[in-house]
Amino acid sequence: MCSSKPAERQPEWEMFNFLPVGIILIDRKYTIRFWNQCIARWTEITADSIVGQDLRSRFPHLASPVYTSRIDQIFAGGPAAVFSFQFHPHIIPAPLPNGELLAEHTSVIPLDYKGERLGIIVIEDLTDLVGQVRQYRAMRQLANDEIAERKKAQDALFTANKKLNLLSSITRHDILNQVTAISSYLYLLENSLTAGSEQCRYVLKISRQMEVITHLLEITREYEQMGISAPVWCDMRPIVADCAQEVFAGSVKLENNLPSGFEIFADKMIEKVVYNLFDNAKYHGMHVTRITVGFSQAGETGVFFVKDDGIGVPDSEKSRIFLKGVGSRSGLGLYLAQEILSLTGLEIRETGTPGKGARFEILVPPKMFRLQTH
Repeated sequence: MCSSKPAERQPEWEMFNFLPVGIILIDRKYTIRFWNQCIARWTEITADSIVGQDLRSRFPHLASPVYTSRIDQIFAGGPAAVFSFQFHPHIIPAPLPNGELLAEHTSVIPLDYKGERLGIIVIEDLTDLVGQVRQYRAMRQLANDEIAERKKAQDALFTANKKLNLLSSITRHDILNQVTAISSYLYLLENSLTAGSEQCRYVLKISRQMEVITHLLEITREYEQMGISAPVWCDMRPIVADCAQEVFAGSVKLENNLPSGFEIFADKMIEKVVYNLFDNAKYHGMHVTRITVGFSQAGETGVFFVKDDGIGVPDSEKSRIFLKGVGSRSGLGLYLAQEILSLTGLEIRETGTPGKGARFEILVPPKMFRLQTH
């Protein structure tokens, strides 16, 4: 704050001492006629020691045509002149405690006083504002640097994933070739043994285990691309219809209660999640005849649900069915569904009633679902 102590010989100019800006009055010869308390505080130059002097003699840089050409226009009847901080930050140098100079925005305004034209030099203190701008720019630069580092990390992760997927693809191909060869030898061995013998039964068990291995390898093919691409808005109604047709082929009645244009922001593989939920109902629901798919809201959280009229899930199993290896088939379906959803912060739970059917709920955070109108 600037002092408002009155100390001016001209009573009519005393009001300028109450303003929180620097005020200097000069005539057309640049003689200082008034120097208010605010500019005196900033510069540590008292009014008594400077009033009556030529402004240019005290501040020689103001004799430059850069300043005089514009100030002289004031006395010639021209408009006010503005010297912005960007180009003229220190019209009247005022030192700060940290050794820097006061950041100033200066205007020179014409004033007709008792038949004489004077110039009012108004200086605003922009130091705090400039400091905030600098701080903002520094923070923005830090943010940009962090974004750049994250981008580098994401690019490196993407490259690593591509290489791992390539290795996975090559390895899977080689294993499947070996599995095919083993299956062929098992077939030849089975035909050389006596039907119904103990050795034949062992061969049959080995063949079934080979089928499981093949199935697991095919699953790795399906989920190889999990998390590779960026999340997108997924139109859920057609996804549900396509998955139901693929899994049930019309053998189960589908009630698709999702509105047209309902979308969830998720990994593209959310289609596999829906497929696995239907597949789970088909093989574990025992007598499923109806699948209902819908959406509701619990506060700001969206709830996408799939329920059936099968045997349901026992209470003791509800928390285990999403663990890796749990299940009568591969033991990966619900586990991988949970992993896919977690990529974008979605959660899944089972809330059905045992004996009346399973109900799987996918919890969708706010702003991750929408109704897109076309």
